[in-house]
Amino acid sequence: MASLLTPQETLGLALAGSISRKGAKTTTRTLNQAAGSAEGLLLAPSGTAGQECIAPTTEALVKSAIGFSVIRPMSEDFDSTHHYADNEAVALMESGHMHVNCEGTAVADAPVYARITSDGGSNTVLGKVRADQDYPSGGLVITPAASPVAAQGGYLVRLVDAAGHDETFVMTTDGSATVNEIATGLKNLIDASPNFVAVDNTGSLSVTAAAGAVVEVLQLGEHLTISTGPRCVRIPGCFFDHSRTGAGLVEIRFDKRN
Repeated sequence: MASLLTPQETLGLALAGSISRKGAKTTTRTLNQAAGSAEGLLLAPSGTAGQECIAPTTEALVKSAIGFSVIRPMSEDFDSTHHYADNEAVALMESGHMHVNCEGTAVADAPVYARITSDGGSNTVLGKVRADQDYPSGGLVITPAASPVAAQGGYLVRLVDAAGHDETFVMTTDGSATVNEIATGLKNLIDASPNFVAVDNTGSLSVTAAAGAVVEVLQLGEHLTISTGPRCVRIPGCFFDHSRTGAGLVEIRFDKRN
């Protein structure tokens, strides 16, 4: 009897956008994107509700995503590569398992992130997956409101790192503090944690996780904004099925949560 294929051997025979296990749920939308779309990418609602889709460019679009584009060569255009062209009907996997191209190293059962902004280098395809948020150098930047107010909890930052350390930092002010003072106060609170590192930028603060690990904002007070955010966003209900080192095909599981 032939032996079962390893995940790596299976991926060697797979194509991005191919559904990898039985039981997947699919739907169809019309692509509303002049540049077209490759297979195995996350697509989000666009245009007429329930009818059109587009690559995600914001966190909100990732959170409301429809699913991953399914490879269907007989339904697609083919020039140098298979792809869905603008206004073509795209098959989308709303739940199930799929082979997709990942931008880098992935870890089994870890959450999957989707690109919403180019990194200006080799990672430019929106909707492509990776294993972290891909913050610009220096981390995320948080900026207090231009007109500080008296706020109990209004200057709140809740962070989590890749190891699951979940911490909330709150600066309370009577309204007399300046923007610089609020930024400095939050910097001092966050920097006191062994899990996160904050840098005062004079009027804003940069935040990273200790040892360069992933950091994610779970909650932000109403008087704070993220002025420099992640280039990739966590996809609700999406996880890697196995680990791989470096960029290439990987299997994911996805369950649409909206």
